[in-house]
Amino acid sequence: MREGERILIGLWLVMILIALYQVPLLIREQQRRTLLVFTILWLLATVYGSLFLSNVPVPRPTDVIYTFFVKLAPEGQ
Repeated sequence: MREGERILIGLWLVMILIALYQVPLLIREQQRRTLLVFTILWLLATVYGSLFLSNVPVPRPTDVIYTFFVKLAPEGQ
């Protein structure tokens, strides 16, 4: 197994451990909205990290956020 594959598996293990710790707490406390937001952010982080570690060209998160808000702004501002 190559080093890159080990690092990718390590990322997945860490992300799974985070989910195994956090999700039951949110379910037990009936925090449905928080669970939804956590799940979306967890998936985004896992996919982004996996793509980045696989050397797939991905934009920097700050560039994505900037582009998102520029498109929301009214024209002329």
